[in-house]
Amino acid sequence: MPETMRKQKRNSERCGLTGLYNFRFFENFIELEMALLKDGKRQNLSLILLDIDHFKQINDTYGHQAGNEILIDLSRRLQNFIGKKGTVARFGGEEFVVLLPDFEKNEAVELAEQFRLSLESEPFPVHDTMVAPLNDRVYITASFGVSSAFLDSDDETALVRNADRALYVGAKQKGRNKVASYSRG
Repeated sequence: MPETMRKQKRNSERCGLTGLYNFRFFENFIELEMALLKDGKRQNLSLILLDIDHFKQINDTYGHQAGNEILIDLSRRLQNFIGKKGTVARFGGEEFVVLLPDFEKNEAVELAEQFRLSLESEPFPVHDTMVAPLNDRVYITASFGVSSAFLDSDDETALVRNADRALYVGAKQKGRNKVASYSRG
């Protein structure tokens, strides 16, 4: 494949800011993984959805460039943390998604909790602010929702929707900086 075509393909699949896979890529990828699960080629499929807590406050305090620095750093940390265990994508804004083939729900919850703890304990350096250039360290937290197929969800749309419900109802509405898993009923 010529270099220009490789660049075009990469640009169509990746977030320009973070370098992670983008939502378009993720939509196609989750369909493929769900098909593998339905065909019995996967044992489990779990999804973690995470959202940075109070991100607007970071942008309002330090400016959008500093917010972008944090998004880039968080993306790098998340990608390094997940490694080959799963696929990380930017879901939108300050939301990220991790698709974990062959992970049971309890394993995905534990993985999310480990990342949550590392996130809250290691500050993010901020260099470019709207106030003035400075070297500051900002602590952030995130809320997490976890869903698994076929335990919670029968298709890819429900898998994402149920992780989103767990994120907002189980984590955000209960104080933030939590991992919540979806449960039917």
